[in-house]
Amino acid sequence: MDLIVEQEFKELIPPLSPDEYSGLEKSLIEEGCRDALIVWNGVIVDGHNRYEICKEYGIEFKTIEKKFPDKDAAKVWIIENQFSRRNLPIFVRGELMLKLKPLIAAKAKENQQFHGGTAPGKTLSQNSAEVIDTRKELSKLAGVSHDTISRIEKIAKKAPDDVKTKLRAGEMSINEAYKKVKQIEKAEKIEAEISKAKEVIESL
Repeated sequence: MDLIVEQEFKELIPPLSPDEYSGLEKSLIEEGCRDALIVWNGVIVDGHNRYEICKEYGIEFKTIEKKFPDKDAAKVWIIENQFSRRNLPIFVRGELMLKLKPLIAAKAKENQQFHGGTAPGKTLSQNSAEVIDTRKELSKLAGVSHDTISRIEKIAKKAPDDVKTKLRAGEMSINEAYKKVKQIEKAEKIEAEISKAKEVIESL
């Protein structure tokens, strides 16, 4: 059976470490594929690694069809499924959270437009409070605090790739990475001030 691998869906899932992949491969070869792959209209939404290994070794597998109203709903399910199934490092959970945030925000905007903007009997400030509550709920889902999510967001934007790699492997703490980012920001600020001072001097 050939299934469709949607790269957009596959990239939502944190890759397995070499040891995890090797362990999964060994298990599938020795015991077969016991867990069904979850698909949506023939597209894999859960089981990309199992599918890859099963195809390589000719291992039989079963599928379960899941229904979603649209692609964004499928993405939300894929991310939430990762939270519930894998023991992920905090940074990886945060990265998943950041992928989930715009999807939830888009749905909230859709709902607001559908209901005619501000909900009856509620001010815009009350609607804003609901958005904040949604963020808190997402933080709970990720299993990290709102402050930690803010730090992860800054790290994701500013940290060098080698720092992110260590975080994903659980070899560095969020606090250590955040300190490095603050050092980078400080160095950038000093560099900008020096550059500005040079421009002033050259203009004299």
